[in-house]
Amino acid sequence: MNKKSLVAIMTVMLGAVACGGGGSGGAGPIAPVVPVTPAPTVSLSIDQSKVTIGQSAKLTWSSTNATSCTASGSWTGAQTTSGTATQTPTAPGATTYTLTCTGVGGTANQSVALTVPIPVLKSSYENKIAAGAALGPQKMPAEVLGGNAVAFADFFQTGSYAMVTHSLEYDNTDPSTANKFGHIHFYKSVNNVWTDVTASILSDTTGCLHPRKAVIADLNGDGKPDVYFACHGFDAAPYPGEQPHVLLSQADGTYKNVTLPITCYCHGASAAELSKAGFADILVTDTSVSQTPFFLMNNGDGTFTADMTRLPPSLLNKPMYSAELINFGSGKYDAFLGGNENVASAGGPNRQTIFPNDGTNHFTSTTPVLLPTDSTYGFPLDINFIGGNIYLLRTVDNAANPLGFYGAVEVQKIVYPSLAAQTIYQHSGSYSNVTAGFNSTWVNWIIPYQGNIVSMSAAYGLSVPQ
Repeated sequence: MNKKSLVAIMTVMLGAVACGGGGSGGAGPIAPVVPVTPAPTVSLSIDQSKVTIGQSAKLTWSSTNATSCTASGSWTGAQTTSGTATQTPTAPGATTYTLTCTGVGGTANQSVALTVPIPVLKSSYENKIAAGAALGPQKMPAEVLGGNAVAFADFFQTGSYAMVTHSLEYDNTDPSTANKFGHIHFYKSVNNVWTDVTASILSDTTGCLHPRKAVIADLNGDGKPDVYFACHGFDAAPYPGEQPHVLLSQADGTYKNVTLPITCYCHGASAAELSKAGFADILVTDTSVSQTPFFLMNNGDGTFTADMTRLPPSLLNKPMYSAELINFGSGKYDAFLGGNENVASAGGPNRQTIFPNDGTNHFTSTTPVLLPTDSTYGFPLDINFIGGNIYLLRTVDNAANPLGFYGAVEVQKIVYPSLAAQTIYQHSGSYSNVTAGFNSTWVNWIIPYQGNIVSMSAAYGLSVPQ
């Protein structure tokens, strides 16, 4: 075969191959491969998941296939595609930091969480006012109406308020119930409903016989809220008193229920840092055992030593029932004490009195400030000091009064320090929304909320402009 013939045959064969071997319905042209653009990725981390106000947390991030990044959530603005940033929260709460990065291939994001617990302030009064201003009136569990002991703090260190209560379960007309102690409960707000979560944080729930008040302060110096329960025991002669309880925060997030080795008829109490930074001392009233208000000075570990020397000896045998440590303008915590001002006592009149701090956290050498009296509502239940004005919640202190002992309440507004006084609220008889048989004729606690003085419990509906 000559060269021309060979070339012709090969040409025919190649043509046949190109036409699918000569068969009909051959495949079409092969589609070109399109390059795939990779999607961005984001890696965002935080060096700690919980800080206190004023402390910082460090964000670190990187990305691939991204041309720009944007922050959202608790930080904002354009960010580089990799880097670090220090965040210093100024408010409590559960916060989220999100980083979204964009490239030719799309977008990607990642988030990290940071918790800032609500700080414990230096006095129980400040803690109460801060919680009240944040929460407003609350629908309380039934035990609060019976026992009055309720307080709010960030017990779970989540950046939101939780509630602690103490039930009253004995009957002061029945001596056989003298060992029927109340129980302590913790509540979280779940879908705006207070839900009992005691088992997750407290194993020993047995408390006092007769709780009267719960105060929040840092008692063991760990920066977390602790609770002191003012308790006075069987509420009938001979008024023997009882041992108060404290709840101390533990490193594992639980609370330890501690019975203090003192006995008192402790109707009122207030706590503040007086002698040691970070450790609150406690002012208590005691009308039947020591028969005088006194201080429980913190030993620096959540234990206490009674100190009878910081208040005037003239308070002996004066039945003072209410107590609060408030800075009335001295720059220090002054002591408010109040008792039955229209009922005679061996120690003389029981005026509602402010004992100014002398600068050394003693109250004996300064001149007491006697607050205006009220001939009908002579017993102080609670006090607020807001905007230079004292708001004194009062009730009837005399069983001979036609309104009945504890049968009505008023709020008295006192301008400080001029002491000009006016009544801005009065109510007698039962509150319709309060369960019968409980404290249906008097209000236990008041708080400031959105420019008004209101009842801490929403059941009473007390609200009056400041």
